[in-house]
Amino acid sequence: MTTDRRLLLHDVTVQEGLGRASSPARSVLVSGERIEAVLPAAEAPAEGDFVRWDLAGATVMPGMTLGHTHIAYVNVTTGRETLFKYRVPEVALHAARHAADLLSCGYTAFVGAGSVAGIDMALKNAIEAGVIAGPRITPCSRDLMVSGPPGRRSPELKERMPRELMPVVDVLGDLVKYTEEEIDEGAEIIKVFSSGDDTFPNARSEELLFTREELSTVVETAHRRGARVRAHSRGLAGIRNALAAGVDVIDHATYADDRALDQIAERGVFVVPSLFQPDRLLALGERFGKAPDYLESLDFRDEIENTLRFLPTAEGRGMKIVPGDDFGFAWTPHGTYADELVMYVERAGIAPETVIKWACANGAELAGRGADAGVVAAGRLADLVVWDRDPAADLTVLQDKGALRSVLVGGRHAAGPVAPPAS
Repeated sequence: MTTDRRLLLHDVTVQEGLGRASSPARSVLVSGERIEAVLPAAEAPAEGDFVRWDLAGATVMPGMTLGHTHIAYVNVTTGRETLFKYRVPEVALHAARHAADLLSCGYTAFVGAGSVAGIDMALKNAIEAGVIAGPRITPCSRDLMVSGPPGRRSPELKERMPRELMPVVDVLGDLVKYTEEEIDEGAEIIKVFSSGDDTFPNARSEELLFTREELSTVVETAHRRGARVRAHSRGLAGIRNALAAGVDVIDHATYADDRALDQIAERGVFVVPSLFQPDRLLALGERFGKAPDYLESLDFRDEIENTLRFLPTAEGRGMKIVPGDDFGFAWTPHGTYADELVMYVERAGIAPETVIKWACANGAELAGRGADAGVVAAGRLADLVVWDRDPAADLTVLQDKGALRSVLVGGRHAAGPVAPPAS
């Protein structure tokens, strides 16, 4: 397909990606890499300088954006495995496969959430150069980590941890240096940790990791360079510190109270919630060597309960929710992304069209393409997915890879068994 070719996706149901019901009997005219028009099928031209693709009522929706992914995690079970299960060349090959597979799941973009050895940046370059297939990438920095909570730092950990994999940064001045270096390498978003995690070796969920001053230092440095900051924030004190520092994305937000949620909404901070990963760890952890007493020691049941409490209020509060939940662990393997979306419907009672908005319009905004993608509308990028059935009527369609017909990225066929006609 040449970049200036016009393509008419005729007689389709359009799910625009804005949280509304789908519209049947529509046609979508694509010109080059963008959508030229969305119009009633009865008003579509019968002939012209375009190729007509009759789709007999199939659904066209925007490509989704995965808002939080560690593209290089490969069925890991421990924190150590996230960095050391494979050598970097092997991890890079797995990451390339995961990126290509995202397309076949209906995702045309992802936003990194911690890049082992800077693989996000390398993948973006390779995909844009046409070396490998994959979605659009908003690359994240390596995880910028501290060795422990304030007052319990461990200089030995910094010495043991390879800088190339994950910098351990206990010196305030080094935070500026490492943030600058990650941006120089191509990171568009910087990953920090305002709180710990019950599965971390250095701090539990309710404990602080970065101080407020450390968070503010990273935010000021990144914003000065045009990059954003996302903070792993499970505990309430960490969430409050992250908000006070001015981060752009709160990952997890699992112990957020109503005051914090209101501040998140007022400031337009994105939230990438965590429901699927902790639920799957508790349900499946024993299969992967997690002892029952270890699973009982986690506070994840309380975190899940609070997430289920605030998610149904998110739209009413005006919160910017984007799905994506630590895929790459053994209990949340890459490729099971739609299972998270369906869980929001089945466990939290969110309407399917709202979940689609979270993954499409909100996801595109998080990726930095809020005015350019994520919606089926004239002028937007033709990052489109064709499904046999309407996901807004039944979100489980997204779990059926056999229901996916075609994925277009910038108007070009990128994945799926059915390509647009050549002429």
